[in-house]
Amino acid sequence: MTRTVQAAVLALLVAASPAAAQAVPDLEEIRQKTGLTANDRSRIQAYVQQAVQAMVTNTDLDRHGIVAARQRLLEEVQNTENRTGAYRQAFVEEALPVLKKALEKAVSQSARANVVMTLAGLQTIEAVPLLQSVLADDPYPASRYWAAKGLASLAPKIRQRLEPRIERGIADTIGKALQKPQPTLVLMPLFDAVGTFDHERAHDVLADGLTRVAKDLDASDPVVRRLVSEANRSLERAYSREVRPDAKKELLLAYAALCAHIMPPVGASPPPAGYGRLMADLNASLEKITGEDVGFESTDPLPLQQLSLLEWVERLARTKQIPRRPEMPAAVEEAVEEGWPGSGAAAGEAVGAGPSADKAGG
Repeated sequence: MTRTVQAAVLALLVAASPAAAQAVPDLEEIRQKTGLTANDRSRIQAYVQQAVQAMVTNTDLDRHGIVAARQRLLEEVQNTENRTGAYRQAFVEEALPVLKKALEKAVSQSARANVVMTLAGLQTIEAVPLLQSVLADDPYPASRYWAAKGLASLAPKIRQRLEPRIERGIADTIGKALQKPQPTLVLMPLFDAVGTFDHERAHDVLADGLTRVAKDLDASDPVVRRLVSEANRSLERAYSREVRPDAKKELLLAYAALCAHIMPPVGASPPPAGYGRLMADLNASLEKITGEDVGFESTDPLPLQQLSLLEWVERLARTKQIPRRPEMPAAVEEAVEEGWPGSGAAAGEAVGAGPSADKAGG
């Protein structure tokens, strides 16, 4: 290829690249300002628009350009050493409307996910409405995950600032999201967020959501075990602060649902790490909040520990501490109908017969 042809090709490539055709606005001289002018904000807006444009139009197979654009934006907010608080606040204020427009236009999964990652990374309560909108409507699990993660990371700040209206709004959005099937990785930050709040609506969503999804959780998945472990702490905290009798019953119902569906795997030797601790933690929380004891022994084999958790379900239902018995695995339902815990055989066959047991047993 001659130099003339090479130069012509290079010229075409430069002309076709918006990022290359337009110089990146220089923000260096305004990053240390404590008061920003309208012109300063215009420069910030131009910087954000260029980075977001690169994010939503980049077609690199390795997505390097998208990631680089996102990192440039977040550096301006997260770098507290070389940027003043006033500058970073102005940057957030200028970035939000640009990111909102980008969400309206971006169609690819990668572009949308990176826009939402940027929103979450801004770590500002002002981003909450946009994150809620993504969680409610976005078709891609990756985008919903980052929206949920963004809400979860903001939850402690919202709680500290005593924002009950925002807490309720987020709880409502999460409650609606939990009525649809969600990947486990999306469920984790959803329960993390709602479990952080003290609002009554958050307690209701936590209880109803866990009761709703318990039957679909496969405890052979380490992510599920972590989810249940953290949810257990959230339930205990919510129960200790809840004053409504009916709400307390719903929180106990969520406990019962988890107890019913944490099935130890059949034939796994040794069993996956974390099963015993998970069941012991559920039992310890129930002992603490009810003042009762079903004879759970953490040194027992896992099937016997599961029998103790099932005994919690039956005791809570029998004493009307929960409004109803939760949905149980089919094998456990059959054992109960046959008179469990009368004979050890029927109950023993039921333990470990849930989805995770089928998977482990092959």
